[in-house]
Amino acid sequence: MAISFNNIPDSIRVPGAYVEVDNSRALKGLIANPHKVLILGQKHITEGNAVLNTLYAITRDNLGDGYFGAGANLARMCNIFKKNNPNTELFAMALSGGTATASAVIHFSVALSHAGGVVSTNNEQIHMLIDGSRFDLTLTSGWSVGLVNSYYKTLINANSNIPCKASTNATSALTLECVNSGVIGNYLDIRFNYYEGQSNPTCFVDSILVSNFGVGGVGLGSPDISDAWTVIENEQFQHIITPWIDDTNLDALETELTNRYGPLEDKQGHAYAVTRGTYASCTTEGNSRNSPFLTYLGFNNSPTDPAEWAAALGAVASFNLNQDPGRPLQTLKLTGILPPPTQNRFTNEERNLLLYDGISTFTVNSIGDVLIERLITTYQTNALGIPDSSYLDIETLFVIAEIRYQYKARMITRFLATRQKLASDTFPVQPGMNIVRPKDVKAESISLFSLLQDKGLIENIDEFIENLIVERDATDPNRINVLLPPDLINQFRILAGVLQFIL
Repeated sequence: MAISFNNIPDSIRVPGAYVEVDNSRALKGLIANPHKVLILGQKHITEGNAVLNTLYAITRDNLGDGYFGAGANLARMCNIFKKNNPNTELFAMALSGGTATASAVIHFSVALSHAGGVVSTNNEQIHMLIDGSRFDLTLTSGWSVGLVNSYYKTLINANSNIPCKASTNATSALTLECVNSGVIGNYLDIRFNYYEGQSNPTCFVDSILVSNFGVGGVGLGSPDISDAWTVIENEQFQHIITPWIDDTNLDALETELTNRYGPLEDKQGHAYAVTRGTYASCTTEGNSRNSPFLTYLGFNNSPTDPAEWAAALGAVASFNLNQDPGRPLQTLKLTGILPPPTQNRFTNEERNLLLYDGISTFTVNSIGDVLIERLITTYQTNALGIPDSSYLDIETLFVIAEIRYQYKARMITRFLATRQKLASDTFPVQPGMNIVRPKDVKAESISLFSLLQDKGLIENIDEFIENLIVERDATDPNRINVLLPPDLINQFRILAGVLQFIL
């Protein structure tokens, strides 16, 4: 029997007992596979000490405020991520901004009633939401429109965590300007009387007039998301969250993730984006995409910025998919997200159709929590345009990723890292020899996939063993080829029953 040694030479003559250590079989079970998340976004126009196109680890709440400027798009995304998931390793990167800044204009004056254009009653309130943050102002009799604007300016600017700054002008208008440049500012939202029971003060006989963001002033331009790829070229991020939903940036994101999925690069990642719009516009958005690496959720008329929806969605998904990639994400709560008003929520029929159009869906419970209903990818048809549901659910992609990670880790640890020689199955390998045969690889594969079944990631192990192929390459004697046919675990989503009653 010839035992192979890595560090003890056969030629040594100095007396002594020499023992080397081999850890190739030390690990039992599956190997930990901690996920990493990357949030892309924009920093404050004038604040934040972050350098563009640079990765920053976000290890605690509000750390993004210092890097990217309080209230900035990227800072708010980081903060809401941490509210939903304080545990998964998070990085953020700011890209260059747009060419014009979005703004909004609010006019109170046209709706003020009598008494010379001043407030006529005490203690009534104006109920304003800016990007989901509440700004309730209690009125005092005798206030002019100018004072209302002035008080609101002070109230808004005292909150550094909102994505805009307030100013007033000679036309008695309250102007809000986004702290980020570019099109992302157009998605910010201002509204009044969102919560049930709220209404305008009686001294306003008409609705308050709002020229919302993207109407009062239009934000223009988006960063080039491709600037991020050279920075993260050698790093894997299993989850990437983006606030930009224009075709150019989503195309670039999908292309990068397709390349990373390939076997030679093997840095699989998944992207999250959210669009705000009507059912029809969400359908159009979903049908314009066809990627297994993008989850695209749609909603209509929520006060919360779509970028923050995306951050919350990526936070909840990244934690739970890392815990158990096969377990469905349905009913998980998105913390810090305000639901659309009841009349703007998609119906059951509309949500079912959206799930055929590449758009993920949510529900709202009785106390107003936003809950994931089903997260899918935008992949709908194969290369020939034929409907294909093989990559429909996000869980499928992450089960595959976990299997691939565990298989590579096991094979590298057992065989490749230990510099094994390769022989045919008929070779009489003795214990301690650094020689591997196809049947050894097959046995190790079966052992690993048995563990994967025990973890609930695959099923029907006997069928897997029957169809498993491990063979030496016909032309390259240094190579083993393996066909792995696992039956992936599925998710329990639908129960259909017939209630057959008897009188």
